[in-house]
Amino acid sequence: MKRKSPSKTDPHPPKAYPENLVLIGMFGSGKSTIGRLLAEKLRYHFVDVDHLIEGKYKMPLQKVLDKLGMKGFMKMEDEALQALRYRHCVIAPGGSAVYYPKGMRQIKKLGPCLFLKTELPELKKRLTDWSNRGVVRRGGNTLDQLYRERAPLFKKYADLTVETKGRPAPRITAEILKRLQAE
Repeated sequence: MKRKSPSKTDPHPPKAYPENLVLIGMFGSGKSTIGRLLAEKLRYHFVDVDHLIEGKYKMPLQKVLDKLGMKGFMKMEDEALQALRYRHCVIAPGGSAVYYPKGMRQIKKLGPCLFLKTELPELKKRLTDWSNRGVVRRGGNTLDQLYRERAPLFKKYADLTVETKGRPAPRITAEILKRLQAE
């Protein structure tokens, strides 16, 4: 993305983007898709925390969850969030990141949290089978239950909320960049 270079006659030069951006939201909200697009536009790296965990254990997230159990997985995920130290990255933690106050404090030190708000009916359309996604089900076993528990937590930690309903990822990405420039 080309930005106009500031000149002596320009009273409002373009602001720099934050050092990092963190995308939060439910699984299926588009964090990975939009995160990759944002990273490409900003010339940042994209970090998917779920993929970091899969790489560490050399197995899919669901198998890590099965191996560690819910309590062990949640402890490990919180520790993984607390250990994040990045520069010039778009970071996509798992949807359960909001369960960990210490992990979220670290994430918020890295950069603003952008909540990709996706309403429950839209998530149900996108997620026909999420049984093998490695989902922390602390808030229940149904999508409705998880959504009701997590929605207030996403709002709590969000520095910016972006509606995703019925909009393609490139348009959402453009809106995010525009809103960050306006801040």
